[in-house]
Amino acid sequence: MTTLTDRPDTGRSDGPSGSAHDSRPLVLVVDDEESYRQALASGLSREGFAVEVAGDGHEALRLFHRVHPDLVLLDVMLPDQSGIELCQRMRALAPVPIIMVTARDSEVDVVLGLELGASDYVAKPFRLRELVARMRAVLRRGAATPPRSTKSSRSGPSGSTPGAGR
Repeated sequence: MTTLTDRPDTGRSDGPSGSAHDSRPLVLVVDDEESYRQALASGLSREGFAVEVAGDGHEALRLFHRVHPDLVLLDVMLPDQSGIELCQRMRALAPVPIIMVTARDSEVDVVLGLELGASDYVAKPFRLRELVARMRAVLRRGAATPPRSTKSSRSGPSGSTPGAGR
């Protein structure tokens, strides 16, 4: 694990990098390019975020479990697994917002990423200010998955409301 901020102990992590008094949003940056991770972590730190970084999917999942990030920036192309698959695995664990940040920018890639759980999709290269604005917007909206209905008497077998979408 690489910690790129001087964030004191957050209480979310059992490691030396957290503090229960730090109110900065914690972002997990997952990308296999070290220079990119370092530059992004530095820029996000200047913008008021606490940052943890991972270079592959295995390290990302370990950190995800340990630090409970407020938001994940996730590359699609990782050395050990697909970022789309990792997004789905993280989504199954917690409703944390996930922004795909990747060089893959075809319409098919964007739609697939969004349909499989990403909260937003940003193509590289990007402007840091725009990425930060998108991050803040996603954090304001909260988790990307809508709350499940508690009205079980109106739900059909698939959990959908009969007549919805008509």
